[in-house]
Amino acid sequence: MKKKMLGAIAAVAAAGLLLAGCSSDPLGNDSTESPGGGGGSTELTKVKVVVAPIHFEPAYIALQEGFYEEEGLDVELIRGADPTSNIARAVSGEVDITTGSLGTLITSVAAGVPVTAIAGNGYTSAETATSGILALNSSGIQTPADLAGRTVGIQGLNTGSEIGMFLAAEDHGIDPMSIERVELASAGMETALVEGTIDAVLASAPFYGQLLARDDVHLVSNPSTEYMAGAPVTVWTVTDEWLANNEETAAAFVRAMEKAQAFYEDPANVEAILDITAEVSEVDRGTLSAASLIPVSVALDEQQTQTSVDAFVTYKIVAEPVSIDDILWSGAPRR
Repeated sequence: MKKKMLGAIAAVAAAGLLLAGCSSDPLGNDSTESPGGGGGSTELTKVKVVVAPIHFEPAYIALQEGFYEEEGLDVELIRGADPTSNIARAVSGEVDITTGSLGTLITSVAAGVPVTAIAGNGYTSAETATSGILALNSSGIQTPADLAGRTVGIQGLNTGSEIGMFLAAEDHGIDPMSIERVELASAGMETALVEGTIDAVLASAPFYGQLLARDDVHLVSNPSTEYMAGAPVTVWTVTDEWLANNEETAAAFVRAMEKAQAFYEDPANVEAILDITAEVSEVDRGTLSAASLIPVSVALDEQQTQTSVDAFVTYKIVAEPVSIDDILWSGAPRR
């Protein structure tokens, strides 16, 4: 039976840190019929998972539709923040699986942090822009060339989100390093932009669409779509130690995410997914549409992943190159 949890999200979020706690059934029982359906019961494996402020929909779909339980998992979803903080929570042992950005994964591994991606999540679409550089109409910023010497708010410094912006800057004849980047939470971008704390923002859905809907804001560029199409953006990340002891659990989580991806990609489910987006992000449901949904792929594009890795060396975000085999679990789905 499908789990209905949207009302529970709001209730739990109001109560404290957890956005949602997943158990074997809505009443919170600790055991359920085995996935094989033999009539017996088995204890589910408890897993703590951090979700980021973006690309969280598959995690909630898997909860709502019972995909975790089908794979023998009792997943607790925990609200996360920026990619670096999310990975730190996994490294500290506070959580088991976290939403990390591909960029943060690359910089972490290059610095010797023992973390690995077990699967992909959101990636950059070649057809539909779900992120972009936005500025106030009064800013005088019309193209990436106008960003020289200006401040741009991004969710996480050196996470890879700025690579597309760097490429756009070069294409428009300015030094990418002349752009002053300021780390800023996605939920705070609108306030910072409107109040003039920063000159522009590099925002991702759903906040991208919310900002673009304002009459006093305009689009400067969609650098990710233009330069980084197909590249992974967020990845499900674990520590090497946890993975060594929990490969079966990791594989079960990946299978649940594959089921969630299939649900996410079914046009019949768009309205239900947008309800989740609005509920969790606390954004106006009226500003959301199918176009605001970031594409998801559990399987990682190997070529685009390596391209991103190489860009981190080019822009001196990391000193030494790493390979995709350094950052991806051998069991991670690839394409």
